[in-house]
Amino acid sequence: MRPFLLAILLLIAAAAPAQTLPPDLIHAGYNWDVARKQRLPISKEEAELPAIILRDFTSIEYYYDKSRKDMRLFATEHRIVRVNSSDGIERFNKIVVPVLETGAPVDIKARTISPRGEVHEVKAADMKELKDQEGGRGFRVFAVDGVEKGSEVEYFYTRERRFNHFGSEVLQTDIAARDVVFELISPEALTFEAHVYNGPAVTVDTTMTGHRALRLALKSVPGVRDEAFANVPAQRMRVEYKLAYIASKGQVRQFTWADASQFLYRNMTELGKDDVKAVAKVLAAAKLPTSGPLPERIMAAENYVKLNFNLEEGANPALSQVVATHNAPEAGFTHLLAAIYRTLGIDYEVVVTSGREAAPFDGSFDTWNYLDHFALYFPATGQYLAPGRPEYRYGMLPADWTAGSGLFIKGVKLGNIESAVGKVKEIPALTAEQSPQNIDATVTFSPDLSSSTVQLRQTLGGYPALQIQPFWALIPEAKRTEIMQQLQKGVVADATNFQKMTVQNVERGVSPLEKPFIIEGQLDSPSLLDKAGPRYLFKIGTLLGPQTELYQKEERQFDVENDNNRRYLRTIRFDVPAGYTVRNLNDLNVDVKAGADAAKPDYDFHSSYVQQGQTVTVTVDENYRQIRWPKADFEAFRAVVNASANWNKVVLVLDKKS
Repeated sequence: MRPFLLAILLLIAAAAPAQTLPPDLIHAGYNWDVARKQRLPISKEEAELPAIILRDFTSIEYYYDKSRKDMRLFATEHRIVRVNSSDGIERFNKIVVPVLETGAPVDIKARTISPRGEVHEVKAADMKELKDQEGGRGFRVFAVDGVEKGSEVEYFYTRERRFNHFGSEVLQTDIAARDVVFELISPEALTFEAHVYNGPAVTVDTTMTGHRALRLALKSVPGVRDEAFANVPAQRMRVEYKLAYIASKGQVRQFTWADASQFLYRNMTELGKDDVKAVAKVLAAAKLPTSGPLPERIMAAENYVKLNFNLEEGANPALSQVVATHNAPEAGFTHLLAAIYRTLGIDYEVVVTSGREAAPFDGSFDTWNYLDHFALYFPATGQYLAPGRPEYRYGMLPADWTAGSGLFIKGVKLGNIESAVGKVKEIPALTAEQSPQNIDATVTFSPDLSSSTVQLRQTLGGYPALQIQPFWALIPEAKRTEIMQQLQKGVVADATNFQKMTVQNVERGVSPLEKPFIIEGQLDSPSLLDKAGPRYLFKIGTLLGPQTELYQKEERQFDVENDNNRRYLRTIRFDVPAGYTVRNLNDLNVDVKAGADAAKPDYDFHSSYVQQGQTVTVTVDENYRQIRWPKADFEAFRAVVNASANWNKVVLVLDKKS
């Protein structure tokens, strides 16, 4: 959404090509320590790391260009990195510089200092420019020669950025860093505000005459490591900033949530003459119901649009073009569906939010950087809809848009004038019961106990179903059998001799909340039952499918954060072979809980069995009912996860009766 939004902001300055960097930038002529010939000292512990950043300097400067009479934005970045291993060399022997498509210049210098104190400077003219491996535009990649273990790689550059009233800088990576500095410089007429997440606050720097400056300086920033059940990118230290005041406008705060609400509502609901004709054309073709239950009317409109229009982020968002081409970006889908619902008299609110994966929406800091994704909220039903996500249906939003906040915008009328008001509110996550991933397996042993046959039924609803259900109709017929077999092998890894394979609820546009994806069939497993001397070993635990294990030795870094709430219900039946008994049926009984309410805990793993004659029925119920859990009580959460992993290893011992 952001490119569409920022392209039409009234105060955005046009990014015209520049031939040279302005000589009066604050950091014009920036340089490294020319006299330094030796590497910076590091500790013994730091020398054991693949790499360590010894200086990490970032300066963002908003610059008024008097000749062009507009604002421009420049960034100066300086890094010094000690590389101690082959992995460190591989990571830092290239410099990746984002550049404008206008070809705006980059002033760059690089050098290496070897363990022997040999300094090798690589000037920009001599750098080898490599092709962007992703094949995209907007990056220049330079190779740095002469890097060896123990070397320092040092480089700095100043480049022009696309002008923006909002911005974000990540100050922490998986590499430990020292001497980390961030600063934001602007003319005195512009006052910026910044908020640091997962770190200390910025301070106002009063030493720059004629400018305003915000600054954050840290002696060290630890590296972050990957961690299961954690949203690591969002936990990194970062700074968000925005233009808050303009001198000519006094103490009127700029770009508030109220401003965003009116701007977005206007752009998502206003219709010109061509737009009205386009919407009428869609309604005539769709023949949508004008009466009946409200959810059915909402879903009918959504289904028609998502089955007849294609998501293309580069497409023109104007409704006349959307209807003419049947291609639309996320904003275009939102505009079209909003117009349809309004024409049908269905009340809605426009919701704008960001994903939890990197920068969760923070209502306390009104940067429009958070206005990434559109949703519609229907007050009469309390349900949401993701207009620009063709695979989702009414009642579901992408999981990382939920369990956080968003800006809810609704239209209001003041006499004959239509306006909008916005309010920051929570977007709830779906319940665990709405995202089931269930298994029903009946195991039959061959008479000679040499193999096993499994009648296997998997039921995927909610988020698990989204991995396959919306795309099934698009899969070529010749590939479907292979995919069905792969899905069943996800439970029985060595499955062979597939028979009677069927799928249900795979028609286009079906909602996984109403009709889960179901696959079932019969298969053989050569190794589910193993002979061990006079007894047999039944690896019943493997019928849960692969399980996550949480056996980390390091201290927990972050709170637990799940992608979504979910439930796993497994039922396994088998007949004890004639002439045999099961020695350790009690190993099937497990009960582990986390949460204050014992009757309905936040997380739990419960398994039990019932035996009637030779038939044993096992039920395994595992639930994750909360998105977040504090790291202070991590052991309770880990116990539930590991209960599942441990059950996965359960083997029943079948002894021959004496």
